[in-house]
Amino acid sequence: MSTLIDLANLRATIESRWSELHTNPDHRNIFRYQLAIERERTLPGRFRFLTQLNPKRMTERRKPEVIRSLRPPFEPDRFHFNKVDEREVMGEVRIGDTAVSLLINNSPLTVFHTLLVPERGANLAQVLTKGGVEAAVWIMLEFKEIDYRIGFNSPGALASVNHLHLHLLLVKHRLYVEDAPLTPLGINLFRLDNCPAKAYCFQLETPSSAPNFIALIYRSIELLLDAGIAHNLFFTWNSGGTVLRALVYPRTLPCEYKQVLPLNVAFCELSGYVPLADPADYDGMTERRLEEHFGQVQGADVYREVEPLLVEGLRDLGEGSGEQSK
Repeated sequence: MSTLIDLANLRATIESRWSELHTNPDHRNIFRYQLAIERERTLPGRFRFLTQLNPKRMTERRKPEVIRSLRPPFEPDRFHFNKVDEREVMGEVRIGDTAVSLLINNSPLTVFHTLLVPERGANLAQVLTKGGVEAAVWIMLEFKEIDYRIGFNSPGALASVNHLHLHLLLVKHRLYVEDAPLTPLGINLFRLDNCPAKAYCFQLETPSSAPNFIALIYRSIELLLDAGIAHNLFFTWNSGGTVLRALVYPRTLPCEYKQVLPLNVAFCELSGYVPLADPADYDGMTERRLEEHFGQVQGADVYREVEPLLVEGLRDLGEGSGEQSK
């Protein structure tokens, strides 16, 4: 049975346990590789993309799965997180009615890269639940550290395992989506404009507004699922640590298969953090090239297709929120 962790102690527990597992020779074999970022740079341009060279992520990680449906059934015969070495499980935290297992990502992108697995024993497919959204929000609020981020990839948006999970990462870089200007579309519904990625944004300024914030995010995911639209989700603080942003990246050109390639476009890349495996791609990466990749996976008409859906579908919830653009 997993150790139950109090939410107030969660950050300290993850950092100490993850470090112990990563550095202790008795446990090193539970990681597919020792995290070693070979090179790092910020790309020239307006958007300050952080690129990192991490070759082992491509050569040593588990082969990603093919997931052909936005609402796939759970398949117990395929890999899932109840099949992992139990040493990978750092513990469990209860947030509201949801028990969230905390697993090391054994092919890490960053230090403390952790998988958040809501109701692990329930064998839920990779379709975001309200409990999963709630867990992400309250973990972000509790950590009070602007460099921690949480992301989610749906099927068709480069999810690699069909078992419900989110990613917790520590990215020590000011990402462009933290403070990018927003176009208001309604009360607490905003559009990211004049940026490489296309996203809709919700904002939380005070914890007392968290229930409505969670409801807006979850409803937006349901609307996209009902319309057959793949999506990525990213939680980040603004650079001042005063506003929590949730960015939803719709993708009208879904990708069935997360290939082991030098560049895949998922929530990290869309948000400004670009891990790369090939030195030539690392050396040749530019802001313009990333914008082209984003357009290819999101689709040129994504705003036109998605916006009416969200504006109308969120109208009743937006009336209960007073968060404004900052």
